[in-house]
Amino acid sequence: MRKYLIFAASALALASCSSDDFLGENPGNVQNATTAINFGGEAGKITRGTKNEGSPAEMLNGQFKVYGVKITNGTISHNVFPDYYVWDVADKNTTSNTSGWEYVGAKDASNLGTGKITLTKDQTIKYWDYSATEYRFVAGSPIEAFDYKTSTDKTTGTHITEVKVTGLAGHIEANNTTTALKTDPVYIADPVKVVKDNYQKPVEFSFKRHQSMVRVGLYETIPGYSITDIKFYAYDTDGPTLKASDDNNVILTSATPGYFVGGSNLTGTVTYTGWDTETPSYTFKYDDTGLTKSKNWYAGKFTPNTKLATTSSETDVATLYGTDKDMSTTGYFTVLPTPTATEPSPILIKCDYTLTDFNTGETINVKGATAAIPAAFSKWEANTRYTYLFKISDNTNGTTGNPDDPDHDPAGLFPITFAAVVKGSTDAQYGTTTTVATPSITTYQDGSVTENSIEYKTGKPIYATVAEETTGTLNALKINSTDVGNVQVYKLSKERTEAELQIAAIAKDEIKDANKVTSTEVPTTDTTVGNVTLDANKYLTFTPDAAGWYAIQYKYAADTYKYKVVYVKAATTVVP
Repeated sequence: MRKYLIFAASALALASCSSDDFLGENPGNVQNATTAINFGGEAGKITRGTKNEGSPAEMLNGQFKVYGVKITNGTISHNVFPDYYVWDVADKNTTSNTSGWEYVGAKDASNLGTGKITLTKDQTIKYWDYSATEYRFVAGSPIEAFDYKTSTDKTTGTHITEVKVTGLAGHIEANNTTTALKTDPVYIADPVKVVKDNYQKPVEFSFKRHQSMVRVGLYETIPGYSITDIKFYAYDTDGPTLKASDDNNVILTSATPGYFVGGSNLTGTVTYTGWDTETPSYTFKYDDTGLTKSKNWYAGKFTPNTKLATTSSETDVATLYGTDKDMSTTGYFTVLPTPTATEPSPILIKCDYTLTDFNTGETINVKGATAAIPAAFSKWEANTRYTYLFKISDNTNGTTGNPDDPDHDPAGLFPITFAAVVKGSTDAQYGTTTTVATPSITTYQDGSVTENSIEYKTGKPIYATVAEETTGTLNALKINSTDVGNVQVYKLSKERTEAELQIAAIAKDEIKDANKVTSTEVPTTDTTVGNVTLDANKYLTFTPDAAGWYAIQYKYAADTYKYKVVYVKAATTVVP
């Protein structure tokens, strides 16, 4: 499977110069007296809704801290940039600043840059020292969140090993108070090693925000009914069983203890490794102090007796995403990424809801509707945003009877469907839709996310998986087979729901060219989509060449089929 972390950035150039901490007493060590060490970098943004939106200076709040050392004969010979502050300035015409960033200044200089920082010591100019075999650099923003002085093995060892990070925060529990959780951005740069061949070139930093963004939306399309109350299931502490709750907040759950983490004023440790390779890297570990770990994560609250949205393009955020004090104006929560050491695990969602006919006053209670979001979309990566949209239709795998008596009160045939979107920091995105059925069918396509929903387009591959609905385990697939597990894609003549495809009487005229659908077979092969392939017997791929409705059919058992319906829009042609 593909990794759903998309990092994009814009250029960030910093110029730096020499200091009385001169890099080599012999002037011959400096190849060119006017060649200062220069930094460049990129700052990845998550969403349009943060205060650090726009240019790198805006995203980094006009500041970051650099720690840099030079290496001679395998050991740190000097701390070249010992906790240096860097700030943005308007001018770009000084020796130490050619790109709108400055770091040279006197102790106690204040109100520097848009971040209004104050220097705690003299900071002076730096030059490349050609007697050194390499330089090593790390950086982070905001300045006060990073404490490189606590790093071990810093002055005498061969590595910059770690740094303490403070000020982290992320939503995890419902917040119906009057005060929003403070979740200011924290950016960590990939460590950089510069060998002698690259002296005089900019030292390129790539910053990633160590937070994610998640939103969960609901909308319904049930003819004649409105959903007027919906409640979700949760684990008791770290108990093994999902239990019905009286909570109207959406609850995402994981069977893995401590899968979700959050809280305020948290700390953690960045550990740098791979300094002996061309591309050193880092890992992050949260400190346990103050950290909330849970099998449950809470999204927005949907007020009882209030109608849900009826379309995914609903512009009212509260109607589509609910309400919570920690929610942004576009429905997102700032969350902490899933811990590095945690293995990806499916996210489960289970709910009861009430259907109300406002014309007759009739109500129907649906219990135990369940879905599994596959593990591929469930581990929240840093600097990535995720949208899960749940479409509740006239299909459900819940029951209107007694969920403990399936022999007499069986679950319905018709699944709730939801859309799960993984959206990165640029226009490169992934969108998924999943049927909440037995099993769940998930589809996704590059670049499918919109402001409020997803849109699949022609000419680009659509991928699909089939998963067991309560665990997220992927099922083995087949094509061109009559066996259980066979998958096929069909082009439909007009819009039909999964429920209609299950019912032969309704679906007789469904497929184009007036081909028939029965309860046990799909139409003749001239309506199939021909460019269907499988990867590892689990991942279906097809590329739609025409706009319209498509049905993915999965043979669930003998003479039993499950469907997923998606709409594909015509791709827009860009005129140069």
